[in-house]
Amino acid sequence: MPRAITFAAVSIVLAAAVVAGLVAAAPPGRDPDVVVTVEASGSSGTIDTRLGTQFVWPGQLAGSAARERFDALAPPVVRINATTVGAEKVLPAGVTRGDWRFGNLESIVHDIRRAGGEVVLAVAYAPEWMWDCAAGGIRDRTFAEFGDYMARLVGYFNAGSFVAEDGRVITNPAGTSERIPYWELWNEPEQLEGCPPSGNRLSVDQYVAMWNGAAPKMRQADPTIKLIGPATAHATTGEAHDYLPALMAGAVQKPDIVSFHGYGGWLNTQTDRFLFGGDDGGFGLDGIERGLAQVKKWAPGIPVWITELNVNSAYDRRPEARRAWDAFGAAWGASAFRRLALGGAAVLCQYQFTHPELGQFSLLDAQTAEPLLPYWRDYYLARYFPPGSTVLSSSSSLSGIEALAVRPPGSPSVHVLVVDRQLDSATAVAGSGVPATVRVTVKGLAGLSAVTQRSLDERTPLDTGPALLRLPAESSATVSFSGYGVALLEFVARGAGSS
Repeated sequence: MPRAITFAAVSIVLAAAVVAGLVAAAPPGRDPDVVVTVEASGSSGTIDTRLGTQFVWPGQLAGSAARERFDALAPPVVRINATTVGAEKVLPAGVTRGDWRFGNLESIVHDIRRAGGEVVLAVAYAPEWMWDCAAGGIRDRTFAEFGDYMARLVGYFNAGSFVAEDGRVITNPAGTSERIPYWELWNEPEQLEGCPPSGNRLSVDQYVAMWNGAAPKMRQADPTIKLIGPATAHATTGEAHDYLPALMAGAVQKPDIVSFHGYGGWLNTQTDRFLFGGDDGGFGLDGIERGLAQVKKWAPGIPVWITELNVNSAYDRRPEARRAWDAFGAAWGASAFRRLALGGAAVLCQYQFTHPELGQFSLLDAQTAEPLLPYWRDYYLARYFPPGSTVLSSSSSLSGIEALAVRPPGSPSVHVLVVDRQLDSATAVAGSGVPATVRVTVKGLAGLSAVTQRSLDERTPLDTGPALLRLPAESSATVSFSGYGVALLEFVARGAGSS
């Protein structure tokens, strides 16, 4: 039975309705700058992309407001990047052998499962006691010791207990109720030299050896787990024999899912153009899109997950960092969703849900628990374009205006994403974008009963999210952008109801 979009947070919807009248439609009679055309009668496959997020430290949902926002977002997949970084270490026995304290990790797993999400546990590196920095790296080059460690982690969550090195039986108080289905081996193995927590680099050959030392033992503990790798910082790393093709050729048990990370850049001083277009390498949204295509060629038929995704990986507090959570970030993230979903990515994990100090790595302000603009971006993208949506033919008359049109599963209605990602100039850093008036026309949709619009830009109220604007029930709608921004339109077929 066809049904309209449903939204979990009733209070949010009611608040949005109150302010709906504050959102102005485009001035009537004005000629559009851009024309977007959608053919409702034709399809070109489906998108099956799920939007996720992640946690690095425990306690990020300690306040009720943050927990309510996370529960309302309801990400279906949430990654835990387990390390020994900081005072609240997440990796059990990560510093001292036999120190099997699971409290910090368990608290994150519980938060995710409570909200209905599936856990991806990324073990960023072997515990610190397995390394011999003076000798140049990991102590056991066969990684058998690491394999035993990983099998114990799997046993704790998926079998309910394990036998420790000293013969103790370590039991999970939750039994197997918070089972972890997805396990990602290592984090960015091509990156930092040294020993944890400051470094964890493995060569290509070492990564394959690590995989072969761990995967069989982990599957002995639970044959049903899904193994993910190689979790490189880029889809392609520049190695003569790259990580993923080496893994596909040398793994005794192939990965169930292949993964890599995607960031627009690494400096807050890089131009808006670079963060979108890169430099013909692995950076920029263009580079991430090319990387996805290459990964699919290296691992045909295997799902591809981008387990870290964000505008930028820079950790400083420069004012340009705001691009990750202002209108630029809304446009960048929506454009990334469109391109990577059409490219066949199965999961996109935004990095991260909330960072204790840095807004560029947050969907939620860590101090106030107020949503940032990317929270609403991901909230509504997931609901307007759910997995299984049928992709409809769409075109834009200007390359800086992108469009995605779908028919959601079980619905005759049409949902349209319009992204204004036009640059102020080739040299602009943290610019405002270029205003545009866009005429969106849906052809071939019989029995139209309603048209609605939500906008994500610098005017979006962060406490309630984008207001719902009801437009005339016509096959064409005009959207006005003041610069970087996103519009979400729903053309409601008669009998389907309206959101």
